[in-house]
Amino acid sequence: MRVEIPTEAPRSAAGDSPVPQVGPARLERLRRFLYAYWLRPENAFWMTLRSLALDRCVPRAPMLDLACGDGVFSFLHAGGVFADEFDVFQAVGRLNEVATRNADMFDAGSACYRPAIVRSAARPIDTGADRKPELLAKAETLGLYRRRIELDANRPLPFADGEFALVYCNSAYWIREITTLLRELGRVVRPRGRIILHIKLAQLHDYTLESFRKQLGERFLAVIDRGRRACWPSVAPREVWERRFRDAGLAILDATPFITRTHAHIWDVGLRPLAPLLVRMANGLTPATRLAIKRDWVALMMELLDPICRPDFDLFATPSEPAEIQYVLTPGRGA
Repeated sequence: MRVEIPTEAPRSAAGDSPVPQVGPARLERLRRFLYAYWLRPENAFWMTLRSLALDRCVPRAPMLDLACGDGVFSFLHAGGVFADEFDVFQAVGRLNEVATRNADMFDAGSACYRPAIVRSAARPIDTGADRKPELLAKAETLGLYRRRIELDANRPLPFADGEFALVYCNSAYWIREITTLLRELGRVVRPRGRIILHIKLAQLHDYTLESFRKQLGERFLAVIDRGRRACWPSVAPREVWERRFRDAGLAILDATPFITRTHAHIWDVGLRPLAPLLVRMANGLTPATRLAIKRDWVALMMELLDPICRPDFDLFATPSEPAEIQYVLTPGRGA
């Protein structure tokens, strides 16, 4: 995984680094994420944009991938390739509880999880950590992590001071005890190390149908949301995040916006409400029929998402805060 922002990166007048430049490899990246997440294409393009932002970085080891989940994002970002037949929806569970209890369908099915790997990731990651053992069991099958640790990131991390040269986390806004987490990240990373965080901003709520609660009603928004916002206790405006970093003794080396309000509007609904039904339908097909439909599906989504899957894509004429930013932090005053 590439993980250190070059110090010579130019800044915009607002202090942000320019949006990541994308080349011919962008479409191949999008294709791989779509094959893995085809029934949730809105997640596939968001993850592609995250991966493109991480391309600004160079490797450091040892590395901690905090809240790594099943590891599929980090595997694909690091150049891993799955066979077209594989996707994350083949080993799921609790589909009947997704609508009624906001269950995580992916937190299940590890016993039958056998991803077909065509090419391994370019380099291993020293440690993958997550609070869900089923997801860690899935991550183990990828051959990506040298060790996997179950932990609760709301509590002090079970690592030594300065154990890592790099920590990456794309789920910090899921953590309730965010002050504890940020201080712990500063403790476990080396004095000149790097912390890469992908942070959703509170402005994201303004870029969703939540703004039309009065017109749409509570039930409509509950079906669309499926408990999503309740999982983000630390989402906050940009100025709050940056104050949190300073209070935790972390210096900001770089801030790269890569998700616009247009991306957020498209992602807000997507196929989320239909996902459990689509999964049941797809998994009931014969392997040959499933793969044929999947290939046609991905080809169509590639056409639709090609113009959208760019970090500066925005249909609005006036500027606004991004929905997600990549922050590069280091302990102390910088290095």
